[in-house]
Amino acid sequence: MRRNIPSISNQLTEEKIFQEINKNFSLLINSWFKFQMEWLRGAYVTFKDHDKYIIIIYLVHKTMEFFSNNLIKLDYDNYYQKSKIEISNFNIINISKDLLISKETARRKVLELEKIGVLKRDKKKIILDRSKLDFQKPGRSIESISSFLSKFYEILQKNGYVNKKYSKDLIQNYIKKNFTHCWKLFYEMQIPLVLGWKKTFGDFETWHIWGIIVTQNSFKNVKNPNLLINREKLIEGILSKGGVGINAMSVSDLSGIPRATVVRKIKNLLKKKLIIVDEKKLYHPGNIELKKYVDLNNNAMKLLSLFSCKIVNLLQVN
Repeated sequence: MRRNIPSISNQLTEEKIFQEINKNFSLLINSWFKFQMEWLRGAYVTFKDHDKYIIIIYLVHKTMEFFSNNLIKLDYDNYYQKSKIEISNFNIINISKDLLISKETARRKVLELEKIGVLKRDKKKIILDRSKLDFQKPGRSIESISSFLSKFYEILQKNGYVNKKYSKDLIQNYIKKNFTHCWKLFYEMQIPLVLGWKKTFGDFETWHIWGIIVTQNSFKNVKNPNLLINREKLIEGILSKGGVGINAMSVSDLSGIPRATVVRKIKNLLKKKLIIVDEKKLYHPGNIELKKYVDLNNNAMKLLSLFSCKIVNLLQVN
């Protein structure tokens, strides 16, 4: 079948995507925050441990890189047809360095994954056995990121950067059809994004809990979702005390993290003044340095821009 050669000049650049995300941040922030908190919850409930989940997706990403480098592309159904998949070899030093985990912790987490049968060594092969735990297929994550991208691409169409609207279903179907390649791109965004926040807060659970408190505040403080607001100004409003706050039990329910752990992490956040508590024992964002948060958010938006740019360009040429 004859195929037209796609126009190189019509491809969007990462810089242009970043400008549009930055300019329309107030229209996108709630759906973006919601996606990240849903993803963190899904990551935690799989093992009751964020670090183990990050180790697994780090190893899966290596395998997807192998597929991509060898022009292998599996769709969603084919990829999940078998419960056991071979993953790339790894060593503890690289896991420790790449995922900001101490060597002792990385070794212990890997041993725990081997003990429950999730990771198995079969001669020279390393097998990931998804049947040993209730592994969640990323169907919900694909749906949520597709919904976010559809909303953003509607903005791109409105501003003349793409010539048609990409619905959530169209994007979702494309990602599933080209799953191993698209999800490799997703992990290339998501892994460094969450590690940036972990580095700031010390561990994933603390960031997860803080993020839920901030997310609740963003829903209350972004009163007009159709009003364009400067990103730094918007972040300043989100980090201010506002809305009705949230209690520890609700944080536990939304995160999937046990209440005892939530209470312990909240005490540390209060001690560092990263959150505050009111007379009703409801928690609000605290005194995080605005520039520090803006810089972190900036790095996250650059990673999102690169991912969005690659997906929209793939959609335009296919």
